[in-house]
Amino acid sequence: MGRIKRIFFAVDRAFGGHLPPSEGRKRAVQHPLRFGVVGAVFFGGVAALAIGRIDLPTVLYSLVMGALVSLGVIGERKRMIHYGFLPRPDRPASRR
Repeated sequence: MGRIKRIFFAVDRAFGGHLPPSEGRKRAVQHPLRFGVVGAVFFGGVAALAIGRIDLPTVLYSLVMGALVSLGVIGERKRMIHYGFLPRPDRPASRR
């Protein structure tokens, strides 16, 4: 697992992942569940508009997409913690 993690962060740094995140990204990682709900409503709404009705498959699709958005935001939070843009949850924040 350590090798895969090192490869991921090497590729991430190569694409600029070490640069400071925007304020919107910082705000999104503080509330992954809310962001997932917004993603679910968005994807469900687009799917409902595309097929013209709201039914069980559309609702299930929106729930799955919302869960995937939340998981992506949680992954982004872990990446920001790795680079030091957010304090680690197991350590108290330093006061300056």
